[in-house]
Amino acid sequence: MGKFEKKRSTIPSIEYETPQIPQAEAFEEPRRIRRGDSYSVDNMRQIHEGRAVYDNEPDESWDYGSSPDSDWLPEESEQLPPRRRKKKHRFLRFLLRLAVFLLVLVLLAGLAVFLFAKMPQTDQPIGARRDGCCTILICGTDEGGARTDAMLLLYLDRSNRQIRLLSLPRDTMVNRDNPVPKLNGAYYANGAGEKGMNVLLDYVKDLVGYRPDAYILLDLDCFAQLVDAMGGVTFDVPMDMYYSDPVQDLYIDLKAGTQTLNGKEAMWLVRFRSGYAMADLERVSVQRDFLQAAIRQWRSALRLPMIPRAAKLLLSNAESDLDTRNLCWIALTLIRSGGADFESHTLPGEPAWVDGGAYYVEDRQAAAALVNEKYNPYEKVISADDLHPYGH
Repeated sequence: MGKFEKKRSTIPSIEYETPQIPQAEAFEEPRRIRRGDSYSVDNMRQIHEGRAVYDNEPDESWDYGSSPDSDWLPEESEQLPPRRRKKKHRFLRFLLRLAVFLLVLVLLAGLAVFLFAKMPQTDQPIGARRDGCCTILICGTDEGGARTDAMLLLYLDRSNRQIRLLSLPRDTMVNRDNPVPKLNGAYYANGAGEKGMNVLLDYVKDLVGYRPDAYILLDLDCFAQLVDAMGGVTFDVPMDMYYSDPVQDLYIDLKAGTQTLNGKEAMWLVRFRSGYAMADLERVSVQRDFLQAAIRQWRSALRLPMIPRAAKLLLSNAESDLDTRNLCWIALTLIRSGGADFESHTLPGEPAWVDGGAYYVEDRQAAAALVNEKYNPYEKVISADDLHPYGH
């Protein structure tokens, strides 16, 4: 123990000098650091040494420009709130310019279409025409394409912004010399195609007193595609519709009520007739109501972008004597008619048995009166003697 103490006493003593912490550069006040934006080793050391403090809100009395590390605060003209407002205003100005550009583009396109459009006119007029008036025969064929089970006469009066639809029942009696003396059989019985449509147009002339200016013939596939191309049709289905016919490969299943029908469902609607009390006559009425709803909805501004695709579909797949200029005129006329509703009628007549067959027989006097009041595109007054539903 003595040795240890002796050795221990021989260790020279060391005097330690207290380290001198260099004085920080003189600041009138501690430097202020924005909390959360400037966490660093240097900043933490300065905080620990009392040379800086965290500050959430800038002090208006502090001269931030006097501190070498105070450049975190933007210049007044570059502060964040004004910058955000400027960006917002720039975006709004961009949207305004884009809207003006699109409006000008639409107006120019509309002007070009207006100048390009041409009203369809038959080459067999019966006299002077009323300004801006024409008629289009719209037909839809059955599954096999042999019969025109849906026939409607579309009347367009551009000057008075009027649209009307006249339904022509498929069993309407026509020329008794025809192999099939019903209106829906005239097309196929006379060679189908353009030849068959020309005969059908002549028979329509016998019923209304003039030959329609043009025609559109749609098969079921084209009809369904057209409905899909235009975004469907919202329609009030009048009753539950169910029908199954494996021979025709026809299966119909629709519930009653207002709904948006796609192409397939629209095809079911216009083909269904077995559940109606008046069979084909009620089907004709539903077909007309559906087409009326379609025209009313499709002429809205929201459907305008869909029109080119629909026009291309009609020109490529439908049988028609309309050209692009005619379709443009029809589209502009439908749009110009506005949101007003339009009238529709059925050719006056009544069902009857003739020589053992079921027909729809036209009432010539009532038909002439209706045509003159609502569906005559000519200045000439049509009389009952001008109608020849049973042949000349």
